[in-house]
Amino acid sequence: MSAKEDKGIFKSNILRTVIFCILIIIVVAVCALTFTFRDSERSNTVLEEYYAQEENTVDCVFFGSSATYRSWIVPRAYENYGLASYSLSTGTQPFVLTEYLMKESLKTQDVKLFVIELRAICKNPEDIVDVAVRRVVDNMKLSKNKFDAINAVLEYADGKGNLDDTGLSYYFPLLKYHSLWNPSKQPNYIQADYYQGYAVEDGVSFRVNPVTPLEYNKKTKPIARNEEDVLNSLLDYCDSIDAQVLFLISPYQASEQGMGKINYAKNIVEKRGYKVMNCLPAEVMDEIGLNVNTCFYNQTHLNYHGATLYTDFMADYIMKNYGLEDRRGDKKYSKWDKSYDKLMKDLDGCYQNCYQEMMEKVEAGEE
Repeated sequence: MSAKEDKGIFKSNILRTVIFCILIIIVVAVCALTFTFRDSERSNTVLEEYYAQEENTVDCVFFGSSATYRSWIVPRAYENYGLASYSLSTGTQPFVLTEYLMKESLKTQDVKLFVIELRAICKNPEDIVDVAVRRVVDNMKLSKNKFDAINAVLEYADGKGNLDDTGLSYYFPLLKYHSLWNPSKQPNYIQADYYQGYAVEDGVSFRVNPVTPLEYNKKTKPIARNEEDVLNSLLDYCDSIDAQVLFLISPYQASEQGMGKINYAKNIVEKRGYKVMNCLPAEVMDEIGLNVNTCFYNQTHLNYHGATLYTDFMADYIMKNYGLEDRRGDKKYSKWDKSYDKLMKDLDGCYQNCYQEMMEKVEAGEE
C-alpha cells in the first residue's frame, strides 16, 4: 500500500471518528433535554425563565418556598410600584441552597436587593426531601456552583431524609430520569402558570379558608447546630457581596416551636446587622390589611386576595427604603409589562370563575 493510500485511509478514519463523536454529543444532548427534571408544578420553569431574562434587568430577587412564589405577585409589584423583581422560589426550597441560588442569580443580573424568606430555617435535615432538592439543582446550569450546591445539601442532610446520599443522580440526572421515555412515568401536570416566578394554580390560589394564628411572642427555641452553621454561612456570603439583603418572615399560622425557631434565627440575623421584616405580629398583619378569615387558602399560604395586599405592602416598603428605580416605561422591562397583561387576561379568562367565587367569599367574610 502506498504512502498516499495510507494517508487517505488515515484521513478517512479521522473523519469517521469526528462524525462518531459528533453523533455521540448530539445523542447525549438530546437525552439531557428529554430525560430531565419533571414535577407536576413545572418547577423547571422558574430557573429556565430566569436564565432567559435580559442581562442586568432584574433589580430584586426573592427566595423561598411555595409561600413565597404564591404570595409575592411579581407583575403587580411592577405595575403598581415599578419594581423589577423575580421570584427564584421553589416548593419546599431547602434553606441551605439559598446561598447558591444567590450566586447563580448574580451570574446574569446585577441584583440590587435580595429578599430571603426565613421560614425554611424551621425545617430539620431529615425534613429535606429529594424532589425539593431536585427542583433547584437539577434545573441549574452545569457549573462549579451547581456542584457546590449539591455538596452543600448532602453535607447538611448528613444521610437523613430520602436523598440520594451518593450524590450521583444529582451530578448525572440521567440516572434518575432515564425512564421518562415511558409516558406512564411522566407526572400529571397541574394547572399552574408562572409570571416572572409568581405562580397561580387554578383553584388553590383562589380558595378562602380561615386561619387562627397564634398570638406572637418573642420566645426563642434554638435551631439545630448545622442549621445555625448554614445561616451563618449565608450571612457571611451576604457580607461579601455588593447588594442589599432583607430577611423576611411572611404571614402564616406558626406553631409554638416554629415561632421559637424563627425568633432564634431572627435574633442571629439582626445581630449581624440585617433587617428582618417580621409579618407575624397582629399589628403588622393589620398594617398589611390581612384578614385571617378571608386572606389565606390554608395555614401557610395567602390566597390571591391576601397576596395582593401583601405585595402592595412589601413593594411600597422596598421602594421607599432600598433606593430601587421605578422601571415602568422602560422598554428593557417589557417582560414585566407582558407578565402583568397576561395575569390580568387570565383573571378575566381561565381563572375568572374561581377568582369571582373567591371575591364573593371575601366580601361576605369581611362584612
